[in-house]
Amino acid sequence: MEINVFDLLHDDQVLTIFTVISLGYLLGKISFFGIRIGNISGVLIMGLFFGAWGFTGNPQIATIGFTLFIFCVGLQAGPSFFASFAADGSRYMMLSLIVGCAAVAMSLLFANLFSLPQGTAAGMLAGALTSTPTLVGAQDAVLSHAKDLPEGQSAQEIIKNLSVAYSLTYLFGIAGLLLFIKYIPRIFKIDLVAEAHKIAPTRHSTRFINEHNLPMVRTYKIEPKSKFVGKTIHQIQETTQQYFTVLGIRRSGKIIDVDRETTLLEEGDVVSVIASVAQHSIAKDKGIPEIFDKELLNYRIRTKEITITAAEYVGKAVQELMLPARHGCYILGIVRSGVELPVDAGTILQKGDKLEVIGEENLIIEVSQKLGSIEADVEKTDLLTLCIGVALGLLLGTMVLKFGDFSISLGSAGGLLIVGILISFIRTIYPMFGTFPRAARNIMMDFGIVLFMCSIGLNGGSKVLEALISVGPLLMLCGAAVTIVPVVVAFLVGRYIMKMNPALLMGAITGAMTSTASLNIVMDMAKSQVPALGYAGSYTVANVILTFFGALLVLM
Repeated sequence: MEINVFDLLHDDQVLTIFTVISLGYLLGKISFFGIRIGNISGVLIMGLFFGAWGFTGNPQIATIGFTLFIFCVGLQAGPSFFASFAADGSRYMMLSLIVGCAAVAMSLLFANLFSLPQGTAAGMLAGALTSTPTLVGAQDAVLSHAKDLPEGQSAQEIIKNLSVAYSLTYLFGIAGLLLFIKYIPRIFKIDLVAEAHKIAPTRHSTRFINEHNLPMVRTYKIEPKSKFVGKTIHQIQETTQQYFTVLGIRRSGKIIDVDRETTLLEEGDVVSVIASVAQHSIAKDKGIPEIFDKELLNYRIRTKEITITAAEYVGKAVQELMLPARHGCYILGIVRSGVELPVDAGTILQKGDKLEVIGEENLIIEVSQKLGSIEADVEKTDLLTLCIGVALGLLLGTMVLKFGDFSISLGSAGGLLIVGILISFIRTIYPMFGTFPRAARNIMMDFGIVLFMCSIGLNGGSKVLEALISVGPLLMLCGAAVTIVPVVVAFLVGRYIMKMNPALLMGAITGAMTSTASLNIVMDMAKSQVPALGYAGSYTVANVILTFFGALLVLM
């Protein structure tokens, strides 16, 4: 039996798409000079290769892909986007605007200076900033305004220009930015380790369990001459400066209810305590007798993810929650808009932040009722709200506001983004509305973007070799400038005008450039996760701003 693979792929477009995606993921795992090009880059390159070989993508599949992706970007951005308008977040929003505006200005300058075809400037902007939402917004704007395009310009031709410019500038947008970010501290003689130390005196890892945050349950007996006799739990905590939680007390053979403020310890009490390993070691060193009590030790330690929605805790520092003292729970990780933040006592919480908390099961439930809701309890995706949200976003994108001869339209990308943000924000007020587990959202987001990137590569591949020979070097040089100049401008403004801490500033710049790989470089140089605070502050706003900038630039 003879199988012609080429004909088989040509006859089955679905098979072609999944073949490109699979090979792209394999390519993305390969490192070049220590840099992994990543899954999205891998899919794009394989799409271009197959496109140059004569394969084409299905526009409808690309539309489904970008619809899922942009809507999920809105869902992810919701709470943090509105939080960015707060006093501290305004700096990150300003940096995102500076990077975006500088990149748009550079792209327009090069497009006019070298008479580049329409669509090239927007593709250059998206590739140089490695911003897929920018590319999605630009392509959507072209399709939405196809009838308004200049005579002699077709939507498909402009989209090909978009794809080619994006493809030729994207790889430097990744590798070049990594290299440049690495040398900025050296150029300006900045000690990132020392600067990060000013924000957080010790290095923290969001998923590192050590003796300070691993809770255990132990039972102790209060002896007759103990200094704890006649004191409340709160008084003992304040005296010893050890913030533990008492789960139960056995008195005269019976387990009694415990109140931290009023319950007085008596001689002979057997006390069940949940505290860190380090705190239990201190108790042992002080000679407090530990005994075995099966019933008082029968508490289950669990790890849950709690989403912050309660207004009274938004804007508070982690240390103000006093989880170990009041609830016997410890924070292991903080995630904001998909970015892991340092677990530091001074980290300020925002609405929508997800805390990974470890502690006794009932106490975690109690904590979640105060702070918000347990994310792990949400297992099913509300497909009704998802479909209605997508439909409303697409409808909103079709609306056109006219002011005489001038008209404004959000386009599908803008409509989907806004509706996604609103649904996500409403969820922080009503947690049971429109449930979208993080894992489900990430799958939809990742699958949507690879479908879109696969189509971009397949449709642009036929022209990319021709463009590489004719204008390839010019586009690459222009793209390099669009990558580097906004970074320099943002750094100078943030450092010398805003007076920002360099560790936070570098993180914020990588967020404004939507480059997670660059953030990892900065955190490694700083030997701290402090830069992630800046990244989370600007990344969400940058995604939203750049989506609209892409749509605007392609029509100019």
